[in-house]
Amino acid sequence: MLTDPGSLPVRLCIIGLMIGIHGFFTAVNTAMSSAGRIIEKYQAAIRLLQILTCAGGAWLSAGDAWLVFVYLVLFTVLGQYFPHKIGLQHDQGITEKMAGFIEALSAVLRPLTAVLMFAANLVLKIFKQKTHVEDEAFSEEDVMSMLKAGKESGALKEEGTKMINSIFAFDDKLAYEIMTPRTDVFLIDIEDSPEEYLDELMKLRYSRIPVCRGDNDNIIGILHIKDYLIKARESSYEDVDIEAILRKAYFVPDTKNIDSLFFELQMSKQQIAVLIDEYGGFSGIVTMEDIIEQVMGDIDDEYDEEEEIIDKIDDNTYLVDGDVDLDDLDEELGIDLKSDNSETIGGFLIDILGEIPDESDIGRIIEFEDYKFKIMSVKERRIERVKIYMLDKKKIC
Repeated sequence: MLTDPGSLPVRLCIIGLMIGIHGFFTAVNTAMSSAGRIIEKYQAAIRLLQILTCAGGAWLSAGDAWLVFVYLVLFTVLGQYFPHKIGLQHDQGITEKMAGFIEALSAVLRPLTAVLMFAANLVLKIFKQKTHVEDEAFSEEDVMSMLKAGKESGALKEEGTKMINSIFAFDDKLAYEIMTPRTDVFLIDIEDSPEEYLDELMKLRYSRIPVCRGDNDNIIGILHIKDYLIKARESSYEDVDIEAILRKAYFVPDTKNIDSLFFELQMSKQQIAVLIDEYGGFSGIVTMEDIIEQVMGDIDDEYDEEEEIIDKIDDNTYLVDGDVDLDDLDEELGIDLKSDNSETIGGFLIDILGEIPDESDIGRIIEFEDYKFKIMSVKERRIERVKIYMLDKKKIC
C-alpha cells in the first residue's frame, strides 16, 4: 500500500521525479512563450504532461498531511517559480534546444491531446463560446504596462519612455492642437508694397510663408524664400512678382488627425499645411517639423531663439507663456486644469474672465481652486504671459 511507511522512500523519489518533470515543462513552456514560438498543438502536449505530473504527485502524497505540505512547497518552488524564472532568462537558448524534442513529443501525444481538445471544444460549444481564438497582438494597455515596469526597473530611460508615450498619443492628436495659430503666423499680403514686409521677412528667416490677398482668410499660396531669392537676384527684392512664383497651398481641416496629415504631407512632398476651420476661415499652419516634434521633442535650428515657456521663479511660483497647453502644464508642474473650451492656459483664463482681455487687465489676479494666476502681459486680445502661484504651498498677498 502507498500509505505503508516502507514505501515512503519510493513515494518521495517518484514525487521528486514528478516535480522535476513538471518544472522542466514549465521552463520550456515559459521559454517558448517568451520567445514567441509557442504553438497551440505543442502547448496542448506540454499542458497535458504538466497536469499528469501535478495530479500524480498529489495522489502519491495523499494520506499524510506533512507529505502534502512538503509536496506543495516543493511543487510551488521547484515546479513553478524556479523553472518559470529560468525559462524567462534563457528563452532563446531553451527554445532552440528543445524545439525538436517538443515537436516529437507532441506527435506522440497527438491522439490523446486531440481527444481532450475535442472534449474541451464540446464544452465551449455548450456554453456558446468560440472554439478557436486567434492570437491577439499586444494591446496598447499591455505595452503601457510593460513600459511602466521597464521605467520602474531602470531598463528604460526617461527620454525613451517619453518618446514611446508620444507615439501612442500621436494618432489621437488633431492638427489644431499643435498648430501655430493664425494670430502668430507671419503672412504676406500680396496687396502690400514690399517695403511693408521686406525687413521683417529677412529678419524672421522663414523658409515658407503663407500669402493672402487683402484678408487673412484669403490664402492664395505659399511663398518659398528660395524662389524669392532666385528672382530677386535677377532684378531686385522690390521688383519680384510674388504672385508669379507662389506654390499651391495645401489646405486641410484643422480637425485632421496628425498621423494622417503626416503621411499626406510626406506623399505630396509638402512641408506645410494651411488649416481651415469649420467656417472656412484660416485657422493656422502646421509644418512637418511640428508633427515630428510630437514624437522627438523640440527640434531647434540655428535661427530658433532660446526661450523659456515655463520659467520657475521659486518652488511655488512659475511664469509661463499664455499659449502653453494645459496638458503640458499638467505634465511639467502637476497643475491639472480641465477645460472643454480651451487648449491653453491663456484660453483657460479667458474662459474664467468671460471677456476678451486688454492692457487694462495686466496685473489682474484670478483665483481658481488652489492657484492664483496673475496676468503679466496682454497682446492682441490674448494673454501672453501669466504668473502662477500655488496656494496650497505658499500664500501670497
